[in-house]
Amino acid sequence: MQKQVLSLLLAAMPWMAIAQKTSNDWENPQQPSLHTTAPHAWFIPHTSETAALNQQHSSNVLSLDGTWKFNVVTTPDQRPKDFYKKNFDVSKWSNMPVPANWQTVGKDTYIFTDVEYPIKVNPPFVPEDFNPVGSYKRSFTIPANWKGKDVMLRFGAVNSFFYCWINDHYVGFSKDSKTPAEFDITPYLKSGSNTVSVQVFRFSDGTYLEGQDMWKLSGIERSVELIARPKLSIYDFFAKATLDNSYTNGVFDCTLTLNRNPQTQNQLALQVKILDNNGKLIWEQKKATDTGRNYQFTTSIPAVRKWSAETPELYTLVINTLDHKGAVTESIMHHIGFRTAEVKHGLFLVNGVPVKIKGVNRHEHDMHTAKVVSKESMIRDIKVMKAYNINAARNSHYPNREEWYQLCDQYGIYLVDEANIECDGMDFHEWKTLSDRPEWKNAYMDRTRRMFERDKNFCSIVTWSLGNESRFGSNFIATYQFLKENDKTRPVQYDEARDNPYTDIIAPMYRPVSTLLEYVKEWRSRPYILCEYAHMMGNGGGNLKEYWDLIYANKQLQGGFIWDFSDQTFERKDANGRSFWAYGRDMGNVGATSDTSFCADGLFDAARNPHPQAFELKKIYQPVAFSTADFSTNVIRLTNRTDFTNLEEYSIHWYIRGDGKTVASGDATIGSIAPQESGDVTLKIPAFTRTPGTEYFLTVEAKTKKATEMLPAGHVAAWEQFALPGTVEVAKVGIPQQAQLSKNTENGQLKISSKDFAVSFDQKSGWLTQYNFKGLDMLKGSLQPHFWRAPTDTDIGNSMQIRCAVWQDPLRLARLDSFNIKELGYLTEVSTVHYLRTLNAFYKVVYEVYPDGDVKVNVAMKAGNNNLPEMPRFGMRVLLNEAFSNVSWLGRGPFDNYEDRKTAAAVDVYSMPADSLFYPYPRAQESGYRTDVRWMSLRNAQGTGLMAVAASSISTGVLHFDMSKLEFDRNAKENNHGGSMANDPLIWWNIDFKQMGVGGDNSWGSRTHAKYMLPYNDYSYTFTLRPVNSTDQLTEKAK
Repeated sequence: MQKQVLSLLLAAMPWMAIAQKTSNDWENPQQPSLHTTAPHAWFIPHTSETAALNQQHSSNVLSLDGTWKFNVVTTPDQRPKDFYKKNFDVSKWSNMPVPANWQTVGKDTYIFTDVEYPIKVNPPFVPEDFNPVGSYKRSFTIPANWKGKDVMLRFGAVNSFFYCWINDHYVGFSKDSKTPAEFDITPYLKSGSNTVSVQVFRFSDGTYLEGQDMWKLSGIERSVELIARPKLSIYDFFAKATLDNSYTNGVFDCTLTLNRNPQTQNQLALQVKILDNNGKLIWEQKKATDTGRNYQFTTSIPAVRKWSAETPELYTLVINTLDHKGAVTESIMHHIGFRTAEVKHGLFLVNGVPVKIKGVNRHEHDMHTAKVVSKESMIRDIKVMKAYNINAARNSHYPNREEWYQLCDQYGIYLVDEANIECDGMDFHEWKTLSDRPEWKNAYMDRTRRMFERDKNFCSIVTWSLGNESRFGSNFIATYQFLKENDKTRPVQYDEARDNPYTDIIAPMYRPVSTLLEYVKEWRSRPYILCEYAHMMGNGGGNLKEYWDLIYANKQLQGGFIWDFSDQTFERKDANGRSFWAYGRDMGNVGATSDTSFCADGLFDAARNPHPQAFELKKIYQPVAFSTADFSTNVIRLTNRTDFTNLEEYSIHWYIRGDGKTVASGDATIGSIAPQESGDVTLKIPAFTRTPGTEYFLTVEAKTKKATEMLPAGHVAAWEQFALPGTVEVAKVGIPQQAQLSKNTENGQLKISSKDFAVSFDQKSGWLTQYNFKGLDMLKGSLQPHFWRAPTDTDIGNSMQIRCAVWQDPLRLARLDSFNIKELGYLTEVSTVHYLRTLNAFYKVVYEVYPDGDVKVNVAMKAGNNNLPEMPRFGMRVLLNEAFSNVSWLGRGPFDNYEDRKTAAAVDVYSMPADSLFYPYPRAQESGYRTDVRWMSLRNAQGTGLMAVAASSISTGVLHFDMSKLEFDRNAKENNHGGSMANDPLIWWNIDFKQMGVGGDNSWGSRTHAKYMLPYNDYSYTFTLRPVNSTDQLTEKAK
């Protein structure tokens, strides 16, 4: 017994100490709010059913958005104490738009952190010397027709703690920066002008539960509204629209809750209607009220149209309150979707079907207004998701603005709704987590309850999430149990519940492919859906195909959510007027830590323009898989990867291209191919004459037949490219008998020349130093081995720049061991061998110089027996005159692609300026690369230039500036930005065997997958340098 008492005392000691130390409301996790009304479902009350159905602006709602008077100070002690009083003059205060983060209008400072808190960790306390407090004030007038009604003051979201006053009266306070706080202000109102005053604290005990990977900003982030309600009205409703056991008929179960109190004994009737999508009434029921608060309405709807992300079929729910004459006193409209979301037999099922979650994590972020996002931007995001085959979003890591859910209901996006709880930064404190601290239980419960009550009626939410990266403990057991007790229509997930029973879905983050493979070795009781995977920071997104080959092949692997949808960066201009994406300390900082470009880890930039990896994701997520059933009969096999859509909704377009020209094209009709089934399509490909030496590729596209609000008709949802067999060999053309080469040596340079060209070799260094064609010196530097790449964000995360530093300058101690010249008929062979001392390797290059200007370059490296790290690349690099800036190639493109991220890059002929090959990632890093290149040419404005032709295939990179500008500097305030890179008067051209893949499982330690590495070993490859005339057809010249 004594031990039990002692244990209880020890458990209570932290909270006893807190209670003794603080009397500040903003440092008391036991009390998340004061005088707020109980959380309830989101809805807009209207005065008539017609107004509700037409979604007109409600006369029961008065917006307080707009301009408020504003003052901000650095510490709570400096805040104005009596500013809410009538005689306090705020006329000289600045103006502040609401909603807004005050940092976006030049007040205070931006802070971005991922894991670490922006304050010293000492929960629940926050700094006394830096905790900015913003004071807001404005006036308003209550409409005359609101007389006799209760008036609610609703704050959509305030970051992170605030007090509220109406006129001279204190109303209450609230925390939780991402859910509403509502106050009944009826007793404090007066006729005529009223004032509302709000005091917002940047940091509070709530800060410890808001440690998400995001900008830590402040202010009134969402709309502020006054809402008038009859004395007796609907306070809450929970409309459960599900399916029966056959998944055929709709089951409707709706509970209405009145705001009845002892002063409201009058009677009214309740009317509930369901309308179809044409506005036709399909069911209604009325009930008289008595003295109770809760009323239940149930029905079934035969052969209901089911909601899913692919088929977002919605019905309209109307809830009316009627007076004793049957007249509507108040009307509420809400769209409902009949669907089930459940875990059954080890699978996550929507409408009884095991679905694949092709998801993304999504923060609320605007490149100008930060955490204040518009409805228009939400619609744009859904359009982007639909265009890139994304069917799900995790609201990372907090409840979003209400309109987001409405739009996802309407257009079809599966949502994981997540409680605003993350205390990852507690890893830097002896407690490690708050999730098992009893004094924090109220805060956990309050945030979970607010999320659930507000969002419970949105059909797009198919899963609740307890929070993010907060370890595990008794507080999460409590929130899990709360959700399971209150909602039987959705599963609950939480990553760090791990194998505990308090998650219905195994939802880990950043697990490698090997872990997924281990999971499916036996059938489990729960499905596996990655809550985060494939961290898209910078130039990443490698090996997505490996994940999804496994996911498509295994039922219990049901997909995941990419991290993340878009960068959390801001559009800015540098001193030269160039636009760039600002991150980290670019936005300012006051002593707090900054995780620099860790906010730039999206598939899309902050304007929702795709990064190169977005194309890869679209290809991997595509709804149709293509394979060759029988090339001899032009039959293509289609596999339907959708869950609810027949492929007859798509049409087929195909075309054959060779050397950048279309030689045949056509359309085909897809017959009925049900979800997860396969079927064949025969293409009517005519006979065509093959040009010798030309590779031909068949591209097959699946296009949408019908336009929707999200996608146009003819949108390419899926495609595949096939190399056609049977390339015709090029007839060998001999060198003219009269063609001859001459040689001379001058100033240590061996010059080999013919009529129109000359090449030079430095006999001391052994490298090819010049290529002259028709009097034009093309090279500005010698052709030399190159093993390095500017580190990507993922490289930096795994310390590649340190581990692989030996490859950065291996020529520094190189020794020329041999330089030999041979006459072999009409060609001259120059052979060099270098000993690369830092590598203990021999590097041999054999140059075959032909009279027509061809220089065949045969490269071979013999590795030593020492143990060296992987090579970033194996290739050669040369500098060209900047005039040769027009680039064309036959290979993968048009965008950046790498060995582990090239599935979406089709082989074709592409052309663009040299500076356009570089992709401006937010932090400047490796970029400008293309793989599986057959040939590449760099020409001047007149069309003269140099071409590299691969013996089989090569990889190439072109930069219009020195690669050293892309290097990472750990000591810099912020590194160079991709958008600020200025051209140099040279072109850097890499002609490589390969570069290792970019990786991307995560960006803080994972390396490129072994199959895409370049381990220290023997390597060889061959390419030919060839001059190009202005009159040359490049595709013919390359043969």
